[in-house]
Amino acid sequence: MKVFYVSSYGKHHDKGIYIMKFDKETLEMKRIQQIETQDYPSYMICDDHTLYVAYKNANSHSHGGGLGSFSIYKDELILNNNYHSSGRSYTHLCVDQSHRYLFAANYHVGATASYQLENGIITQKICAVHHTGLGPDLLKRQTSPHVHYVGITPDQQFVYAVDLGADKVVMYRYSQGVLLEDPDYTLNIVPGSGPRHMIFSHDGRFAYLVNEIANNIMVFKYLQGHFQLIQAIHCIPRHFKGFSSAAAIRLTQSGNHLFVSNRGHDSIAMYRVNKESGKISLLYMVHTGKEPRDFQILDDQYLIVACQGSNLLQIMTLNEDTEELVLTDSTVEIPAPVCIAFE
Repeated sequence: MKVFYVSSYGKHHDKGIYIMKFDKETLEMKRIQQIETQDYPSYMICDDHTLYVAYKNANSHSHGGGLGSFSIYKDELILNNNYHSSGRSYTHLCVDQSHRYLFAANYHVGATASYQLENGIITQKICAVHHTGLGPDLLKRQTSPHVHYVGITPDQQFVYAVDLGADKVVMYRYSQGVLLEDPDYTLNIVPGSGPRHMIFSHDGRFAYLVNEIANNIMVFKYLQGHFQLIQAIHCIPRHFKGFSSAAAIRLTQSGNHLFVSNRGHDSIAMYRVNKESGKISLLYMVHTGKEPRDFQILDDQYLIVACQGSNLLQIMTLNEDTEELVLTDSTVEIPAPVCIAFE
Protein backbone atom coordinates (compact mmCIF):
# COMPACT_ATOMS: atom_id res chain seq x y z
CA MET A 1 0.00 0.00 0.00
CA LYS A 2 1.34 3.40 -1.00
CA VAL A 3 0.52 6.41 1.18
CA PHE A 4 0.15 9.73 -0.61
CA TYR A 5 -1.27 13.18 0.06
CA VAL A 6 -3.84 15.25 -1.82
CA SER A 7 -4.50 18.96 -1.32
CA SER A 8 -8.08 20.13 -1.78
CA TYR A 9 -9.71 23.43 -2.68
CA GLY A 10 -13.02 22.07 -1.36
CA LYS A 11 -15.58 24.47 0.04
CA HIS A 12 -15.74 25.32 3.74
CA HIS A 13 -14.81 22.29 5.88
CA ASP A 14 -13.98 20.10 2.87
CA LYS A 15 -10.75 21.90 2.05
CA GLY A 16 -7.42 20.71 3.42
CA ILE A 17 -5.05 17.77 3.08
CA TYR A 18 -6.30 14.24 2.49
CA ILE A 19 -4.14 11.28 3.49
CA MET A 20 -4.71 8.48 0.99
CA LYS A 21 -3.68 4.87 0.41
CA PHE A 22 -3.27 3.16 -2.95
CA ASP A 23 -3.20 -0.59 -3.46
CA LYS A 24 -1.06 -1.36 -6.52
CA GLU A 25 -2.57 -4.83 -6.92
CA THR A 26 -6.25 -3.90 -6.88
CA LEU A 27 -5.76 -0.25 -8.02
CA GLU A 28 -8.05 0.78 -5.15
CA MET A 29 -7.65 4.17 -3.44
CA LYS A 30 -8.87 4.86 0.09
CA ARG A 31 -9.25 8.03 2.13
CA ILE A 32 -7.50 7.58 5.47
CA GLN A 33 -7.88 11.02 7.02
CA GLN A 34 -8.70 14.62 6.21
CA ILE A 35 -6.71 17.41 7.86
CA GLU A 36 -8.80 20.53 7.59
CA THR A 37 -6.77 23.69 7.01
CA GLN A 38 -7.64 27.35 7.51
CA ASP A 39 -6.47 28.22 3.99
CA TYR A 40 -6.35 26.41 0.66
CA PRO A 41 -3.28 24.16 0.30
CA SER A 42 -2.26 25.01 -3.27
CA TYR A 43 0.92 22.94 -3.55
CA MET A 44 2.80 20.36 -1.48
CA ILE A 45 6.19 18.67 -1.57
CA CYS A 46 7.78 15.95 0.54
CA ASP A 47 11.37 16.40 1.68
CA ASP A 48 13.30 14.53 4.37
CA HIS A 49 10.16 12.95 5.98
CA THR A 50 8.46 16.34 6.01
CA LEU A 51 5.47 17.60 4.04
CA TYR A 52 5.70 21.29 3.17
CA VAL A 53 2.57 23.13 2.08
CA ALA A 54 2.03 26.39 0.19
CA TYR A 55 -1.22 28.06 1.23
CA LYS A 56 -3.56 30.25 -0.77
CA ASN A 57 -5.30 32.73 1.50
CA ALA A 58 -8.96 31.72 1.87
CA ASN A 59 -10.11 35.22 2.83
CA SER A 60 -8.94 38.81 2.84
CA HIS A 61 -7.40 38.73 6.31
CA SER A 62 -3.72 39.58 6.68
CA HIS A 63 -3.03 36.57 8.92
CA GLY A 64 -3.86 33.98 6.23
CA GLY A 65 -1.83 32.37 3.47
CA GLY A 66 1.81 31.53 4.02
CA LEU A 67 3.40 28.10 4.44
CA GLY A 68 3.04 24.98 6.55
CA SER A 69 5.18 22.07 7.67
CA PHE A 70 4.10 18.58 8.79
CA SER A 71 6.24 15.70 10.01
CA ILE A 72 5.45 12.40 8.28
CA TYR A 73 5.10 9.57 10.81
CA LYS A 74 3.78 6.26 9.49
CA ASP A 75 0.28 7.05 8.16
CA GLU A 76 0.01 10.32 10.05
CA LEU A 77 0.86 13.96 9.49
CA ILE A 78 1.94 15.84 12.61
CA LEU A 79 1.87 19.64 12.35
CA ASN A 80 5.25 21.26 12.93
CA ASN A 81 4.07 24.81 12.34
CA ASN A 82 2.23 27.17 10.03
CA TYR A 83 4.06 30.33 9.07
CA HIS A 84 1.58 33.04 8.14
CA SER A 85 2.96 35.67 5.82
CA SER A 86 0.77 38.78 6.12
CA GLY A 87 -1.93 37.30 3.92
CA ARG A 88 0.49 36.30 1.14
CA SER A 89 -0.67 33.38 -1.00
CA TYR A 90 1.89 30.91 -2.34
CA THR A 91 1.48 28.51 -5.27
CA HIS A 92 4.72 26.51 -5.28
CA LEU A 93 7.77 25.76 -3.16
CA CYS A 94 11.05 23.84 -3.00
CA VAL A 95 13.71 23.01 -0.42
CA ASP A 96 17.48 23.17 -0.93
CA GLN A 97 19.81 20.18 -0.56
CA SER A 98 20.85 21.13 2.97
CA HIS A 99 17.18 21.16 4.13
CA ARG A 100 17.91 24.58 5.67
CA TYR A 101 16.11 26.86 3.23
CA LEU A 102 12.67 26.88 1.66
CA PHE A 103 11.88 28.93 -1.44
CA ALA A 104 8.31 29.86 -2.36
CA ALA A 105 6.54 31.29 -5.42
CA ASN A 106 3.93 33.98 -4.82
CA TYR A 107 1.63 34.04 -7.85
CA HIS A 108 -0.62 36.87 -6.70
CA VAL A 109 1.98 39.57 -5.98
CA GLY A 110 4.63 38.22 -8.36
CA ALA A 111 7.45 37.53 -5.93
CA THR A 112 9.93 34.83 -4.94
CA ALA A 113 10.50 34.41 -1.20
CA SER A 114 12.92 32.46 0.96
CA TYR A 115 12.53 31.08 4.48
CA GLN A 116 14.81 29.48 7.03
CA LEU A 117 14.21 25.91 8.21
CA GLU A 118 15.32 24.24 11.43
CA ASN A 119 14.55 20.52 11.68
CA GLY A 120 11.56 20.91 9.37
CA ILE A 121 10.17 23.94 11.19
CA ILE A 122 9.79 27.21 9.24
CA THR A 123 11.47 29.70 11.57
CA GLN A 124 11.75 33.00 9.75
CA LYS A 125 11.37 34.81 6.45
CA ILE A 126 14.72 35.75 4.94
CA CYS A 127 13.76 37.80 1.89
CA ALA A 128 11.24 38.37 -0.89
CA VAL A 129 12.09 39.64 -4.38
CA HIS A 130 9.34 41.22 -6.47
CA HIS A 131 9.35 40.66 -10.21
CA THR A 132 8.57 43.23 -12.90
CA GLY A 133 7.02 42.90 -16.36
CA LEU A 134 3.79 41.86 -18.06
CA GLY A 135 2.53 40.10 -21.17
CA PRO A 136 -0.15 40.34 -23.87
CA ASP A 137 -2.63 37.70 -22.68
CA LEU A 138 -6.16 38.90 -23.37
CA LEU A 139 -7.65 37.02 -20.40
CA LYS A 140 -5.83 39.31 -17.96
CA ARG A 141 -3.42 36.64 -16.69
CA GLN A 142 -0.46 38.80 -17.73
CA THR A 143 -1.32 42.28 -16.48
CA SER A 144 1.42 41.89 -13.85
CA PRO A 145 4.08 39.36 -12.77
CA HIS A 146 2.78 35.99 -11.52
CA VAL A 147 5.42 33.60 -10.19
CA HIS A 148 4.04 30.07 -10.59
CA TYR A 149 6.98 27.76 -9.91
CA VAL A 150 10.27 27.83 -8.05
CA GLY A 151 13.07 25.28 -8.30
CA ILE A 152 16.81 24.77 -8.01
CA THR A 153 18.93 24.00 -11.08
CA PRO A 154 20.56 20.54 -11.19
CA ASP A 155 24.01 22.09 -10.78
CA GLN A 156 22.76 23.76 -7.59
CA GLN A 157 24.00 27.12 -8.87
CA PHE A 158 20.68 28.90 -9.22
CA VAL A 159 17.21 29.17 -7.78
CA TYR A 160 14.88 29.71 -10.75
CA ALA A 161 11.40 31.23 -10.67
CA VAL A 162 8.96 30.69 -13.54
CA ASP A 163 6.87 33.83 -14.09
CA LEU A 164 3.62 33.26 -16.01
CA GLY A 165 2.67 36.94 -16.02
CA ALA A 166 5.98 38.35 -17.24
CA ASP A 167 6.95 35.55 -19.67
CA LYS A 168 10.32 34.81 -18.12
CA VAL A 169 12.33 32.47 -15.93
CA VAL A 170 14.19 34.56 -13.37
CA MET A 171 17.55 33.14 -12.30
CA TYR A 172 18.78 33.86 -8.78
CA ARG A 173 22.15 33.37 -7.17
CA TYR A 174 21.58 32.32 -3.58
CA SER A 175 23.67 32.18 -0.44
CA GLN A 176 22.44 31.56 3.10
CA GLY A 177 18.94 31.69 1.66
CA VAL A 178 19.34 35.22 0.29
CA LEU A 179 18.19 35.59 -3.33
CA LEU A 180 19.99 37.87 -5.80
CA GLU A 181 18.79 37.97 -9.42
CA ASP A 182 21.49 37.53 -12.06
CA PRO A 183 20.00 39.28 -15.12
CA ASP A 184 22.71 37.83 -17.39
CA TYR A 185 21.08 34.42 -16.94
CA THR A 186 17.37 35.26 -16.69
CA LEU A 187 15.50 33.60 -19.57
CA ASN A 188 12.94 35.58 -21.59
CA ILE A 189 10.14 33.51 -23.12
CA VAL A 190 8.11 34.30 -26.26
CA PRO A 191 5.53 36.97 -25.22
CA GLY A 192 2.11 35.51 -24.47
CA SER A 193 3.44 32.02 -23.67
CA GLY A 194 2.55 32.11 -19.97
CA PRO A 195 5.25 29.77 -18.59
CA ARG A 196 3.93 27.71 -15.68
CA HIS A 197 6.27 24.90 -14.58
CA MET A 198 9.81 23.87 -15.58
CA ILE A 199 11.59 20.60 -14.85
CA PHE A 200 14.97 19.15 -15.83
CA SER A 201 16.10 15.86 -17.32
CA HIS A 202 17.64 13.56 -14.72
CA ASP A 203 21.14 14.18 -16.10
CA GLY A 204 20.60 17.96 -15.90
CA ARG A 205 21.36 18.59 -19.58
CA PHE A 206 17.87 19.60 -20.67
CA ALA A 207 15.00 21.70 -19.30
CA TYR A 208 11.32 21.22 -20.13
CA LEU A 209 9.08 24.27 -19.76
CA VAL A 210 5.30 23.96 -20.03
CA ASN A 211 3.47 27.12 -21.09
CA GLU A 212 -0.06 27.46 -19.74
CA ILE A 213 -1.30 30.07 -22.22
CA ALA A 214 0.45 28.89 -25.40
CA ASN A 215 -0.34 25.25 -24.53
CA ASN A 216 3.09 24.04 -25.56
CA ILE A 217 6.31 22.61 -24.18
CA MET A 218 9.64 24.30 -24.82
CA VAL A 219 12.77 22.16 -24.65
CA PHE A 220 16.08 23.81 -23.79
CA LYS A 221 19.67 22.66 -23.61
CA TYR A 222 21.02 23.71 -20.23
CA LEU A 223 24.66 24.39 -19.36
CA GLN A 224 26.00 26.45 -16.45
CA GLY A 225 22.98 28.72 -16.19
CA HIS A 226 22.46 29.23 -19.91
CA PHE A 227 19.46 27.97 -21.87
CA GLN A 228 19.30 27.24 -25.60
CA LEU A 229 15.86 26.59 -27.11
CA ILE A 230 15.91 23.46 -29.26
CA GLN A 231 12.22 22.56 -29.60
CA ALA A 232 8.64 23.75 -29.07
CA ILE A 233 5.80 21.23 -29.32
CA HIS A 234 2.04 21.52 -28.72
CA CYS A 235 0.21 19.96 -25.75
CA ILE A 236 -3.23 19.81 -27.38
CA PRO A 237 -4.43 18.94 -30.90
CA ARG A 238 -4.27 21.78 -33.40
CA HIS A 239 -7.88 21.10 -34.40
CA PHE A 240 -9.12 21.60 -30.80
CA LYS A 241 -10.91 24.98 -30.69
CA GLY A 242 -12.07 25.06 -27.06
CA PHE A 243 -10.31 26.80 -24.19
CA SER A 244 -7.48 24.84 -22.56
CA SER A 245 -4.59 25.64 -20.26
CA ALA A 246 -1.63 23.34 -19.71
CA ALA A 247 -0.89 22.49 -16.08
CA ALA A 248 1.53 19.91 -14.64
CA ILE A 249 4.63 18.44 -16.30
CA ARG A 250 6.50 15.34 -15.08
CA LEU A 251 9.10 12.80 -16.19
CA THR A 252 9.23 9.09 -15.40
CA GLN A 253 12.10 7.93 -13.19
CA SER A 254 13.59 6.21 -16.23
CA GLY A 255 13.55 9.54 -18.06
CA ASN A 256 12.11 7.82 -21.13
CA HIS A 257 8.70 9.50 -21.11
CA LEU A 258 7.31 12.93 -20.29
CA PHE A 259 3.70 13.83 -19.48
CA VAL A 260 1.65 17.04 -19.38
CA SER A 261 -1.89 17.58 -18.11
CA ASN A 262 -4.32 19.76 -20.08
CA ARG A 263 -7.24 21.53 -18.42
CA GLY A 264 -10.01 22.20 -20.95
CA HIS A 265 -8.96 19.55 -23.42
CA ASP A 266 -9.00 17.42 -20.22
CA SER A 267 -6.24 15.01 -21.06
CA ILE A 268 -2.81 13.68 -20.23
CA ALA A 269 -0.38 13.98 -23.15
CA MET A 270 2.38 11.37 -23.34
CA TYR A 271 5.72 12.03 -25.05
CA ARG A 272 8.73 9.86 -25.85
CA VAL A 273 12.05 11.40 -24.77
CA ASN A 274 15.21 11.17 -26.86
CA LYS A 275 17.81 11.19 -24.09
CA GLU A 276 20.65 12.08 -26.45
CA SER A 277 19.07 15.11 -28.11
CA GLY A 278 16.66 15.99 -25.31
CA LYS A 279 13.84 16.40 -27.81
CA ILE A 280 10.41 14.85 -27.29
CA SER A 281 7.82 13.37 -29.64
CA LEU A 282 4.10 13.13 -28.95
CA LEU A 283 2.75 9.59 -28.69
CA TYR A 284 -0.90 10.30 -27.89
CA MET A 285 -3.33 11.89 -25.43
CA VAL A 286 -5.65 10.11 -22.98
CA HIS A 287 -8.80 11.92 -21.85
CA THR A 288 -9.46 12.39 -18.13
CA GLY A 289 -12.06 13.97 -15.90
CA LYS A 290 -12.49 17.75 -15.87
CA GLU A 291 -9.49 20.00 -15.22
CA PRO A 292 -6.60 17.60 -14.47
CA ARG A 293 -4.58 20.16 -12.54
CA ASP A 294 -1.94 17.79 -11.19
CA PHE A 295 -0.77 14.20 -11.37
CA GLN A 296 2.00 12.02 -10.00
CA ILE A 297 3.83 9.03 -11.45
CA LEU A 298 4.30 6.01 -9.17
CA ASP A 299 6.99 3.39 -9.88
CA ASP A 300 6.81 4.28 -13.60
CA GLN A 301 3.70 2.08 -13.68
CA TYR A 302 0.81 4.26 -12.48
CA LEU A 303 -0.39 7.83 -12.85
CA ILE A 304 -2.63 9.28 -10.16
CA VAL A 305 -4.52 12.21 -11.67
CA ALA A 306 -6.19 15.03 -9.70
CA CYS A 307 -9.22 16.29 -11.64
CA GLN A 308 -10.19 19.52 -9.91
CA GLY A 309 -13.33 20.12 -11.97
CA SER A 310 -14.68 16.58 -11.46
CA ASN A 311 -13.84 16.35 -7.72
CA LEU A 312 -12.08 13.12 -8.58
CA LEU A 313 -8.82 11.17 -8.42
CA GLN A 314 -8.26 8.78 -11.31
CA ILE A 315 -5.76 5.96 -11.87
CA MET A 316 -3.93 5.35 -15.14
CA THR A 317 -1.70 2.37 -15.77
CA LEU A 318 1.57 2.85 -17.65
CA ASN A 319 3.69 0.32 -19.54
CA GLU A 320 6.87 2.07 -20.62
CA ASP A 321 8.09 -0.85 -22.70
CA THR A 322 5.00 -0.92 -24.92
CA GLU A 323 4.29 2.80 -24.40
CA GLU A 324 0.73 2.18 -23.28
CA LEU A 325 -1.11 4.62 -21.03
CA VAL A 326 -4.59 3.42 -20.04
CA LEU A 327 -7.28 5.14 -17.96
CA THR A 328 -8.75 2.62 -15.52
CA ASP A 329 -12.13 2.56 -13.78
CA SER A 330 -10.46 3.17 -10.41
CA THR A 331 -11.55 6.50 -8.95
CA VAL A 332 -12.22 8.14 -5.61
CA GLU A 333 -14.07 11.35 -4.85
CA ILE A 334 -12.05 14.22 -3.37
CA PRO A 335 -13.40 17.81 -3.29
CA ALA A 336 -11.52 19.90 -5.90
CA PRO A 337 -8.12 18.12 -5.73
CA VAL A 338 -5.28 20.38 -6.91
CA CYS A 339 -2.00 18.67 -5.92
CA ILE A 340 -0.67 15.18 -5.22
CA ALA A 341 2.49 14.46 -3.22
CA PHE A 342 4.44 11.26 -2.50
CA GLU A 343 7.11 10.83 0.12
